[in-house]
Amino acid sequence: MYDVVIVGAGVMGSATAYWLSRAGKRVALLDKHQPGHVGAASGDESRTIRYQYRGQDVYTEMVVEAAELWKAFDAQLGTSFYQEQGVLCMQSKPDHGPVVAGYEGLCRLGFEPLWLDSLDLRRRFPQFTNVDSGYLHEGVGGFVAAGPATRALAQTSEELGATVYTEAEVVEFRESAARVSAAVTRDGRVFEADAFVVATGSWTPGLLPDLPIRVWSSAARLHYLRPTDRIAYSFPRLCPFAVVDTQFYGFPVHWQGSMKLADDMIGAPFNPDSNREDADPVALAKLREFLRMYIPGIADAEVTYSKTCTYAMTVDSDFVIGQLPGWANAFVATGFSGHGFKFGILIGQILSDLAIGGATRWDLSRFSLNRTPTPVVEHW
Repeated sequence: MYDVVIVGAGVMGSATAYWLSRAGKRVALLDKHQPGHVGAASGDESRTIRYQYRGQDVYTEMVVEAAELWKAFDAQLGTSFYQEQGVLCMQSKPDHGPVVAGYEGLCRLGFEPLWLDSLDLRRRFPQFTNVDSGYLHEGVGGFVAAGPATRALAQTSEELGATVYTEAEVVEFRESAARVSAAVTRDGRVFEADAFVVATGSWTPGLLPDLPIRVWSSAARLHYLRPTDRIAYSFPRLCPFAVVDTQFYGFPVHWQGSMKLADDMIGAPFNPDSNREDADPVALAKLREFLRMYIPGIADAEVTYSKTCTYAMTVDSDFVIGQLPGWANAFVATGFSGHGFKFGILIGQILSDLAIGGATRWDLSRFSLNRTPTPVVEHW
């Protein structure tokens, strides 16, 4: 018998296990894969930490706190998962709404991003061509080494007393008197607890098909490239960046001599159990076209690795966090829509609070399971 059973060992579940273990709770963390598995959204080498959110202050306020928690976690372990390199946000045409709103939102909240016109960009970041303008949030934000950080959260939880079960795919929940009494795995193991947290990312629709809000699994393609001139594409000459109106974003050289480029255009529904590492010539051609236009110095760079990154999507790209309907002791976090990892260590703290006491100091109304979502195209 556990105090809390957590289903899903990605960053949200592993962070929840971390905070609950710190609080002295008996915790079981279950997943059919290893924590930070390559097939999950938390299993990559880098995830952006950016403060700009089109003026949506609640997200910026959450990022500010999450970044401090990542720093504290690094300090606790003596690691450097969080690389605070700043973020460069650009547009290929003037007055692209999300770029302008992001800049104005940061200014309104007291930050001091530096606006750059095309001449400024050419002088400071000569790697780019055909960009009109943008802004640099220098020294604020950057990226987290996603897979290593997720595995460290799970491992630290174990050191604090949690039990991590792999090859433990939960397929159903048993209930009694409007509460969940147990989680049952495919091989018949039964895990009983006082409270339950479901943080299964792209696998959530399969496990919880009756959620009152639509969540589905989709995918985007990412690529690692090895530039010939690594210095020019490494920090501090380059920081995490996006050409927002093209849907492409990237990171400087940071993994095995390679830098990462990703297409943030959400694709069709995607089976999260599909092979993510299959070749995709269409995606590669789209990448080369982007590079020839905007980063010609690496247009022909060797692609060292490509894969499909799965997203648990919502119509409005807002998260889904809260109590599961009809179950007073069960909570869910899903629908992070490709921009959730940066918040993971904070979301874990929120879920820990919910599992222990049913409440959190954060206003979760925006993330309600019962909201009526308004479609959005871009979440930058």
